[in-house]
Amino acid sequence: MSKKKSTFLSVAFVLAAVSMLCQNVATQMLNTTLSPFANYLWQSKTMGGLLTSFFNIGSIVMAFLSGPLIERLGKRKSIFLFSLLYGFATLLFVFMPKEGVSLFARVLQGIAKGVVTVACASVVAEVTPDENMNEGMGIYGLGNTLSMAFGPMIALNLIGTENNYSAMFLACAAFAACGALFGAGIRYTPKKTEKAEVRSEEYHGVWKLIEKNALPAGINYTIFFASFACVLVFSTVYAQEILGLSANQISSFYMVAAATMFVVRLFAGKIADRHGELTMIIPGHLCIIALLLLLTYGCKGEATYPMFLFCGALYGIGNATVQPALNSIAIVDSPAERSSIANATFYFLMDFGILFSSSVFGQVIDKAATPMQGYTVTYLASVGINLLSLFLAVTFMSRKARRKRSAK
Repeated sequence: MSKKKSTFLSVAFVLAAVSMLCQNVATQMLNTTLSPFANYLWQSKTMGGLLTSFFNIGSIVMAFLSGPLIERLGKRKSIFLFSLLYGFATLLFVFMPKEGVSLFARVLQGIAKGVVTVACASVVAEVTPDENMNEGMGIYGLGNTLSMAFGPMIALNLIGTENNYSAMFLACAAFAACGALFGAGIRYTPKKTEKAEVRSEEYHGVWKLIEKNALPAGINYTIFFASFACVLVFSTVYAQEILGLSANQISSFYMVAAATMFVVRLFAGKIADRHGELTMIIPGHLCIIALLLLLTYGCKGEATYPMFLFCGALYGIGNATVQPALNSIAIVDSPAERSSIANATFYFLMDFGILFSSSVFGQVIDKAATPMQGYTVTYLASVGINLLSLFLAVTFMSRKARRKRSAK
């Protein structure tokens, strides 16, 4: 028992989690503020959506290629170098705040984030026993939870009422640099199996870059991610323009979301390990559906701010349950020696969801007769996307369905 615990919470696990936390804080700071930044500098919500889409273009490209790259460079060096690249790209927003340069910077950030995300998750997967994978991924995911609380709060407070975006971008670059330093300290002995060399010969062509066993979970999460991308990208602008909330009130949304995620992640992984991933996946989907409907119809009058905070709790539950469960399925269903490729496949597919939904929904909001009409169409369309994701999860992510796939 003690042996499993020491392996599970190794130094490498902690350093990878902290490095990813720094990266996620920087990312959450930008996710919250780039849409209002584009609205402030260029008066365009379409540009806000494009800044998200270009980030995901870079992330998708490198998630597709990062598995072999990470195996060649090594996970420690990959985390160090690409965290620094993320910081460099962030500085371009300070010194060259032009539309074209900003889009290029987002591609570089996406590339860097794609590599760092896969490398850190692969370190965690390699030092976590399979029987504790849901719990391990849940604890690892607490970094994303904390980043959701502190990233938006730090960003919105740095920007303040004077629109001081430069200070916010400099802070983002500093967090990326800290992530590089923590990543540089990662040391561990990778898991090796006797079948590793034999299994590697079974993969040819594109399948050297993609782990087919991770595809079902990855595709499912892609669709789920698309269903709440509108909240991730446009919630700050929506709360300012439509709900009339202040920066402090908006940051409270993320604090509530993070606190909820923190609590849920403490036990969600254990429940999923014991009773199956669907026990977490189904409630998570239902929470996001409720969130989207409440943002559309429930945040009105005196109840606006309390309901907005309640939406933050639903957002936190949805994130804390679905992503770790599907990520665990992708890893456990794949060969152990291809954990990097499995993670790369999962995150490569995941980014497609936000890539298309953010760019399309940004144009929908800009072209609608009124902003409220645009948001209503966006949120209701997202409910439909979520229902599709829920159907696929119930059909293909049960343990019975997974056993059938593995038997073929």
